[in-house]
Amino acid sequence: METPVLLSRGRLLFRAGLLCLGGAFMLWRGWQARSAAPGLGAASRSLAERLGAVQALVGVLALVTAGATLWQLRPRRRRHSLHLDPPSPGPAAGEPPTPPRPPSGDP
Repeated sequence: METPVLLSRGRLLFRAGLLCLGGAFMLWRGWQARSAAPGLGAASRSLAERLGAVQALVGVLALVTAGATLWQLRPRRRRHSLHLDPPSPGPAAGEPPTPPRPPSGDP
């Protein structure tokens, strides 16, 4: 079982900023490659269009990851994982335990 790693708010913002910057750059590079494709030969045009599509896809993936990182910054209610109920009163020292009662529906 893996232990969850908790990053500070500043580190999450830094990570999201880098992902946004990288995603925007890759979208720009993808758009640039696809817009330059019509001026090339048939084989080069196909390669440029495919590279542009892959670069745009990487950019979209980086922006989605940045959104997921920013989603982690939302305020959440604290959940306590350890619940301690007060102990139930048992028999006093030296007394025998009480036997379990039969269900109320049985005669």
